Amino acid sequence: AKELVLSYEEFGDAVVYDYMTLKCIPSIQPVNNSRLTLLASGKKPLINPFHRTMREHHGVDYVVPEGTAVFATADGVVKTLSEKNSTHGKAITIDHGNGYETSYSHLLDIRVRRGDKVKRGDIIALSGNSGLSFAPHLHYEVIFNDTRVDPVHYFFMELTPEEYQRIIRIALSSMQSFD
Repeated sequence: AKELVLSYEEFGDAVVYDYMTLKCIPSIQPVNNSRLTLLASGKKPLINPFHRTMREHHGVDYVVPEGTAVFATADGVVKTLSEKNSTHGKAITIDHGNGYETSYSHLLDIRVRRGDKVKRGDIIALSGNSGLSFAPHLHYEVIFNDTRVDPVHYFFMELTPEEYQRIIRIALSSMQSFD
């Protein structure tokens, strides 16, 4: 009986650990994109609008109106803020733990402070056109163990298979980044 109790306790600990780990994986889109028609995505060469050359593009560019709510895509802690007008403009990086970070760039307004704890779905900023930006959009990146990965493959928590295929089709049709 004692072994059975220990087994149940270990199982319970494992379930809690898995639940906490899942909360730290970026798994929703950073903006509501129900009317999405243009998305520059992936780790593929895209035409840079300023240099008019093919450059590898890391992350996803969501073409959304200026002032669109930007959401934290997983629980975490705000690691860095950039309020200055660098190439990324106003930007936020969130550390989610377990090797995950997310980055949000070209913002209009930042609604969090460095060190703030955020939950998946919290509004952290408003999209904008700051920095070296061709048009109002949100540039979003997922970093896993210091390597940028394609964020499109992390939207599994909210997309049906059909919606995922639609996002992939839109992303594949885009040839130009917006930053």
